[in-house]
Formats: sequence, C-alpha cells, structure tokens
Amino acid sequence: MKTNVTLEVALSLLLDECPLTRSIHVPLMDSLGSVLAEEVVSDVNIPPFDRSPLDGYALRADDTVGASLEAPVTLSVIDYLPAGKVSQREVGTGQAIRIMTGAKIPQGADAVIRQEDVTHDAETVTLRQSMKPLENISLCGEDILMGNVVLHTGTVIEPPEIGLLASLGRSFVSVYMKPRVAILSTGDELIEVQQPMSDGKIRNSNSYTVAAQIKKTGGKPLMLGVCGDDLSSITNKLHAALGIADIVITTGGVSVGDKDLVKEAFQQVGAEMLFWRVRMKPGTPIAVARYGEKLLIGLSGNPAAAFITFEQFVRPLLLKMMGRDKYQLMTVETVLENDFMKVSNQNRFVRATTVYREGGFYTRFPGRHSSGVLSSLSGNNSLFYIPAGKGPFTRGQRVTIQLLDQPEVKA
Repeated sequence: MKTNVTLEVALSLLLDECPLTRSIHVPLMDSLGSVLAEEVVSDVNIPPFDRSPLDGYALRADDTVGASLEAPVTLSVIDYLPAGKVSQREVGTGQAIRIMTGAKIPQGADAVIRQEDVTHDAETVTLRQSMKPLENISLCGEDILMGNVVLHTGTVIEPPEIGLLASLGRSFVSVYMKPRVAILSTGDELIEVQQPMSDGKIRNSNSYTVAAQIKKTGGKPLMLGVCGDDLSSITNKLHAALGIADIVITTGGVSVGDKDLVKEAFQQVGAEMLFWRVRMKPGTPIAVARYGEKLLIGLSGNPAAAFITFEQFVRPLLLKMMGRDKYQLMTVETVLENDFMKVSNQNRFVRATTVYREGGFYTRFPGRHSSGVLSSLSGNNSLFYIPAGKGPFTRGQRVTIQLLDQPEVKA
C-alpha cells in the first residue's frame, strides 16, 4: 500500500484499476447521457431519395436556359406533390410540378425553384431566372451513406445522437451500464435526516451530497444509511455492499483516530489497499482498496473534503468506467476578483464562484474555506488548485481554475 502520495499518483493508481462496465441494450430514449458500446453502421441512405429542401416547383434545368426579367419562361404545371407522396407523372419538356419541402423529386426533373422566385396560377408557373442541374435538390445519401459508420464506440449520446439513431430506425441501442455505487456513512455521531436532533448528534448529510454527485455524474447511487464506529458492523455492511455495487464509497473513519476503522474494515473484507492519504487539502485521508474488479473508496467525513475528493477522484473514475475518454474537469484561465492571501504548506483546493463576462472568466472566493463547512459549497461552481507554498494571490491576477458547472453569463 502506498501512503502520502501526490494527487497525480493517486489518480493514476485509481484509474489504472478502472474496469469498463458491461454493455446492455436499452430503449433509445433511456440511452440519453450514456456512452455508446457499439459501432453504429447505417443500413440506409439518408435522405433515402432525392428530395426538395424547399417549397417550389420541380422542373428541367434545360427549360430555363436564357430565362430573365426581359425573357421570362412559362411552364405548364402538371401535378401537385406534397411531402410523403410520390408523383406518378414524369416532368417533360416545358413542364413543372408543384412540390413541397421533403417531397421526392419526380422523374424527369433535375432542379427546384423557390416559390418566392416565380409567379404562378393554377396551370402555369413563370420564371425570370435560369436554373442549374441539381440546384435546390438534397441528394440521396448526402447526409449519411449506406454502409458508413455513423457513430463510434465511446460516443456520448446527446440529443443529436438520439435523432441520428432514430433516423436509422434504432429503437434500442447498446450502451455501457451506469455504475452502481453504494454509499455508507460511518460515525457514532450520525443520525438519519428524518430523526430528531439530540445533543452530540449531527444529521447524515454526506450520503445525500455524495449520492447527488454520483447521480449527476451518471452513476446509480445506492444509499446504505449510517453505521456506528464498530469494526464488525462496518465490515458486515461492506460485505453486503460489495454484493450489489461496482464501487463502495464510505465517508468518515479514514483518518488516524481511535475510531477511524474504515481502512481496517477494507482489509477485513479481503480487499487489497492501493493507497491511503493524498498530499492535498481538504481530503488528505482518502483510502482506496481493490476487491476483485470492484473498488472501495473511503472519503473524509468532513463535508467539503468529501465533496472535493469526490470531484477529483470518484467523478473521473465513474466517467471512465462508463466508457468516456474525456473525464477530467474542464480548466479555464480566469481573473481573480478578490484576494486569497493564505499560503499553505500543502497542496490545496479552494472553492470559488466563476462567471463569464465581457469575453472572459472572472472568479471570486467565498469567505469560509474550512473542510467542515458545507454551506460554502452552495453556489460555487469551481475549484482553484494551489500547489504547496504558492501564493498569495491578489485581485486582478490571472490563474487557472477547474469548472464544476457551467458558469453564469453576466451582462
């Protein structure tokens, strides 16, 4: 087991143990946000026929040669063609067919003129401009050709991908399963949220924060409630969790106190410790162990520390397990709007709020940064990573921050 490792080493150790979840077939709309586990090859051309992209008249380009304001050309209208219908008439010399957007180009026609560019009555249409062959025609297969790979394995399925799959007739699609993540909060001081407060007790907020982070990332949280500081009880809960989950996350009990029993419990269930303690603040006492292809991750019981270590370790792990090839938090250069004067001898993450304004990003720090302060997380959407010994940082300075959420755009 490695101890007191750097953030980079810890993340590498964790992601090296990351197995992909198995693939499953799900209904098309249930695949939104998942990662494609198959190559999608088109078995049709899209569009499946030459069609009109606008309302107008289908005609022969040769019939319009020389048409101008001074020398208009008048054609006979022989049919009306709405979308979804196929004309049984063939366009001959001096003829045209009224055609609507999306309709199949009739036989004999090789161009479409917009209805705004003509004058017409029930039986004729008059043009004052010449047309080129294939002008205003969407050709068969110009969007997707039969036999082409449309979507690759690893593609994140967003609304455009849903539309593509629907156009290919795919009512079911193969995706990587969303990891099941069990959450257990440890500590004799904890009570459930619905229980009345009593002296010396606190409500179990960590399970709910972590569950929300899991759900937001795309995993499936399984909340196991609370467990007292008892090695046998923690071990039994872990055994049960490993039977139903791909990852088990605990909060609390990973430091060096007499009641910090989680690391020992990991070993009691037969897991191999990968590392314990990372050189970062908050969240130093993170513990990670491997049990077969499953992982156990012990986070700090301090709310802000649990939140930040989740974002640095668990979030990329879950995304990689689901087949994503981009799983790190987005970083942007930003301008500080207030000072951060404290210089720490440890690597440190500071909570912050970042907005986008006048073509750039701007970041402000909250007033409180304690690892036990949950309220300072609310409303913040970014983290500022400060290497040990760096600082102070002053208003107007340009720095790089990690984005947790989309910044608000300010006028």
